Parts: sequence; structure tokens; C-alpha cells
Amino acid sequence: MSPISRRSLIGTAAAVGTGAALGAVPLRAATAQAATTGTIADVKHVVILMQENRSFDHYFGTLQGVRGFGDRAAIQIPGGYSVFDQPNGSSRQYPWNLSNGSGNIVASAETLAQCDGSLDHGWSTQHEAWDGGKMDDWISAKGSNRTMGYLTRGDVPFHYGLADAYTICDAYHCSILSATGPNRTYLWSGMIDPNGTAGGPAYDGGSESGLGWQTYAETLQDAGVSWKVYQVASDNFGDNALAYFSQFANAASGTPLYLNGMSSVSTSAGSTPLDIAAAIKNDVVNGTLPQVSWVVANQQCSEHPDAPPEDGAQFVNEVLQALAADSTVFNSTVLFLNYDENDGFFDHVPPPVPPAGTANEFIQSGTPIGLGYRVPMIIASPWTRGGYVDSQTYDHTSVIRFLETWTNALGTPAVCPNISAWRREVCGDLTGAFNFASPVYGLPTTLPATTSTISQTLCDIELNPSAKTNALPAQESGTRSARALPYQPDGYVSSLQFGSNGQILLWLKMANEGVQATSAATFAVYANADRSGGPWQYTVPAYSASTGDGVVTDYFNIGTGYGAGAYDLTMTGPNRFLRRFVGNATTAGQYAEVTSHYAPSTNLGEQSIWFTMTNTGTAAVTFTITSTQYRTDGPWTYSVAAGASVSDYFNQVAYCNGWYDFTVTVSSDASWSRRFTGHIETGAVSVTG
Repeated sequence: MSPISRRSLIGTAAAVGTGAALGAVPLRAATAQAATTGTIADVKHVVILMQENRSFDHYFGTLQGVRGFGDRAAIQIPGGYSVFDQPNGSSRQYPWNLSNGSGNIVASAETLAQCDGSLDHGWSTQHEAWDGGKMDDWISAKGSNRTMGYLTRGDVPFHYGLADAYTICDAYHCSILSATGPNRTYLWSGMIDPNGTAGGPAYDGGSESGLGWQTYAETLQDAGVSWKVYQVASDNFGDNALAYFSQFANAASGTPLYLNGMSSVSTSAGSTPLDIAAAIKNDVVNGTLPQVSWVVANQQCSEHPDAPPEDGAQFVNEVLQALAADSTVFNSTVLFLNYDENDGFFDHVPPPVPPAGTANEFIQSGTPIGLGYRVPMIIASPWTRGGYVDSQTYDHTSVIRFLETWTNALGTPAVCPNISAWRREVCGDLTGAFNFASPVYGLPTTLPATTSTISQTLCDIELNPSAKTNALPAQESGTRSARALPYQPDGYVSSLQFGSNGQILLWLKMANEGVQATSAATFAVYANADRSGGPWQYTVPAYSASTGDGVVTDYFNIGTGYGAGAYDLTMTGPNRFLRRFVGNATTAGQYAEVTSHYAPSTNLGEQSIWFTMTNTGTAAVTFTITSTQYRTDGPWTYSVAAGASVSDYFNQVAYCNGWYDFTVTVSSDASWSRRFTGHIETGAVSVTG
């Protein structure tokens, strides 16, 4: 949503507080165990609570174990700088803690953190910050270095507590590089109608009205799956996306679309957030909670800047307390807590984007719709307890995909007709975040208390804090348990070809191979030097031994006009996968190459990364492999005769839970190097890197 004063929308919602209207739920009330099957069919209720306008780095960049400020595979932006070190006019700026900023009035650290205002986040500036994938124009696009502002555990303790207790997804993206309305349209319907056949494309904030395609609520209705929106219609901040659709906006009172999608809960509890929580609790204790629920907060509790995150935390806590009013319900419910978009706040991970021309993913003569930037997603359920991290690629359509998988398991399949083929290929259905065989019941006992201490008057003042620090922030130390991922990315230089008129082709191979590679993986290639343009986007399908899928190749002309033989390219993929290829095709390094693949080791049989070093020259050379991170032994040297190859493997599953980061050099050419960074998937729970 656009920036808006809180004053006119808060009403009496300041009464929100843990248990203020509902009464605190004793732990024992939510610990009874129902009969289970150990499958997704054990889920009886799904509750979707989409909050507002926070990027992943903005909230969780300092959280232990996630892909945050300590990312060892962060991209390089033009000029050779880290993506964290953004241009700021003639200077540069790293992310900075909002509570440590200096405001235009005297304010406490808590007020600076809680009351920071909104930044531009429309279609235009979201794409400007993205800059074709270079990710180097955040401050200019957003008009303020507040885009680099972030919060810490001390600023949002309840959110961090939820991540500690449940599962956080650190590769969950908003669906479109745009504002609230388009992203919520994706959550409720699976698309923005890119071809304009039913009122779209609804790609920018304010363009989402009079839409006419089928929403997912209607799909559920047709399948016989019960559903409801919990809201106060007069105080929902415009966040119920069903109202964007004509069939809901014009629904007659008494019809299912009106009663379930447009009507308000009883407003007798004293404030919008408490009214909503009371309505949920009433349905829980009376056995009338629908199978699928969408919860829509008011502005004060939406977490939209400048609404304090602590007010949002209270609201989320009230919803959890309401669901826990009946143990059987709570122990069979999934709560998805996600955020519609990033506002204007920085996130360092480039969003996956389809190759040019991909159907239903481009508008305005070739501008990609998304994916958008990363936003927080925490999954609270008995099957996602334990402080796990899931790094599979997701977006808002993944919530619909989960509902599709679940309703199919229940025998009432509700298939959304709107999700593009590319999103179905690339974005998961969120089931990878769950362990249905080992639920942990009840409310966590470790969640921090939630309280409201910020003055509403202070948050109505534009504080506009500015940075007082300029260094890469520290991330909490340690790792977390990580869910297995459905891809195994690999990549290397496969060959050099010398043509006429100074043309030199450097061929790259991108692979997604092996038994773990059951989902497509997105790759991008960046030119760090010697040429302009890019990055270039690729989608590599899941591996298939029968069809040969799982490999994509492409070439780059590094000859005349493109470096005259010199090259410096970075290849990225999911879950911190990175390759870097540096060299010059006119020097001795042209005769050296190293390829990689994954296969069992020769002794223990554990999945390992193998390197094959090849020397096509006329004299022997020595390759050196150095571990840049994760292990302290080495380096390893290999003498390779002219016209020969040597292979060796590294059992990184045994050494560092599958993580690796190696640099390979060759004795004949100091300008030549290859970097290999990533994770070996085994199909089992691992550890974050």
C-alpha cells in the first residue's frame, strides 16, 4: 500500500495485547494429539496471514543460519563491489540498523526501528532497483538510503522467536516486482492476467480493480472445500484482494462469495485485531473453522511502514492464541505467515527471472513480471517445528500449490487454472518445509512476549532516520538444520572455440542432475568485466535420464569487442550456488580446464564433488585446488601431463555437511582461475551454510 498516516486508521486498536481479549491459552490446551497418518492428509486447516511490506534482509538479514548478511555467495555488482555495498551518489552505503540511525527529531532507538516510514515500491522503482538483474540501483531508485535499513532480533524479538521455534523460508519471493495489490492478486488468484483477457494486466499498485478471472477462493468453492476471509471490511487497509474482483465487489449479500469473502466479523471486542482474533477463536471452539482461512489485518497491525512491527507481532500472537483454543484444531493446522512485498527495502538475493519470451511472464514489450524480491515466510505448524531453514525457491503461488497438493490428498482436488507453467516448474509447493511423519504438538514455550510501547503520535511523525554506520553487518553466529532441496546445480566451462574475425566462444554448461534433481533450477550468468549487458537468465529443467533434460548450454563471445580474449563471468543458482570463471583465451590458460560433477566417492560411497583437470597444451602443468571456506586442510596439487587429465573427489558431506567452496588455479597462467561454491544434496536434512 502507499504510505499513509496511522492516525486515521488505528481507532481503538491500541488495546491489542497478548491475551487482551482472548485470554492466554495454557500450553496443555494445545498439546492433545489426534490420530495421524504421517502424511499431508493430517492437515485439517490452513490459515494464511499475509502481512505488509518487509524484505527478508530487512527483517532477517542478521538471523542465525539463513541466507543473510553473512552470505558467502553474494553477487558482485558493477565496479567490483559486493551487492551489499550499494552506490549512494558519489559514495556507497552498506545495510545499517534503523535503531542506530539518527532521526530528524530526538527519538529512542526503539522508535527509530518501529516507526520507520514507507519507501516507493511501485512497478517502476522495483524494476529500477533490480536494474535488469544487476541489483545495483537501490538507493537511487528508492530515493533514500533508508532502503538499506534493517532490524535485528532486539527490534523484532517475536518474529525471531517464531523462526527459532518453527521453519523459515529464506528463498521465498514475492511474485512480482511491484506493489501490494499485484502481489496480493497473485496470492488470491495465481496471476495478474498478463495477456489482458479479463481486466489485467494488474501489474502496478492501483491497477487492481474490476478484475474478472477466477480466484482461488472460487476454485475451493467449486471443489467443496470450505473457506473464509477474517476481516473487518471497513478497516482492512485495502488488503483483501478478493475485493479487486468484480464477482466479489458486486456479490449480493447472502451469497457464498459475499458471506465468506466480503463480510466482516463481529465488531464487539473493541478493536479490529481483537475482533478478528475473537472470531477465529469462536470458530475454533465451535468446530466451525473452515478448511482454508485468509486473515486480513488492519493498517496498524499490518506491519506496513510506519506501522510498528511490534503491533504486528501482537496480532500474529493473538491469531496463534485463538487457534490454540482447541488442541485438536491447533494440532492439525498450518499457519502461513508471509509478506506481500518488500516495500522499498533492500534485499541482496537476485530474484529468479525466466528467460526472455517465457509465456505469461512478460508484459510491456518484454519486461519480466517477477519473481520479486525475497520476503519473510514462516510456517507455524506441528510439522514445521524445530527452527529449520528451507531454501527451496517459492513465491506467493506456492501457497496455492500447497493447497492444491493438500486438497488432492483429501480427495477434493482444487487446481488453480491461472499459475503459469514456468512458476509451476520453478517454484515449489512448500511441502518440502514439512516433516509430516514427526509432528511436535502444542504452542512453543519459548516465544517472546509481545507488548505495545510505541507512541502512536511518534509513528505519525516522519522520522526519516539516516545511517550512522557503514560496514557490512554481522550475522548471528552458528548454523541451523536445513531441509533437503529438490535440485543439484552444477556448472563449468565446457570448451573454447576459436572462429574467424576474432571470434572466440566460451561455452558454459549449466546442469541440474542426479536423483535429487526433481525440480527445475534457475541460473544466471553475470559479466564482471570485459563486456556490458546481462545478467543472462536460464531455467534448467529437472533431471531425466530418459530425455536428457537437466542440462542447458550457452556460449559467450569473448573475442574482438568483448574482451579480446579476456573474460570474468559469474554463474549463480539456488541455495548459494556460485561459479566464477576468470582467464584469457589468448594466454597459456587457454589450454587448461576443470570440469565438475557429483558422484559417490570411491571409498565410503558418499556423494562427493569431483573435479577433472585437463591440460590440452604441449607441456605439463600443475593445478592447485584450494579450499576457500568450510575446511582448513589443503591445498591439493596435481601435475597433469600434456594432453592428459586427472580427476579427484572431495567428500564434503563428511567434511562440512555437503558445503564446498574451492578455487582452482594453474601454474602456467596466473590470470586463470575457477571458483566452485555450493552444496551437495543427499535427500536428507542437512545444515545451513
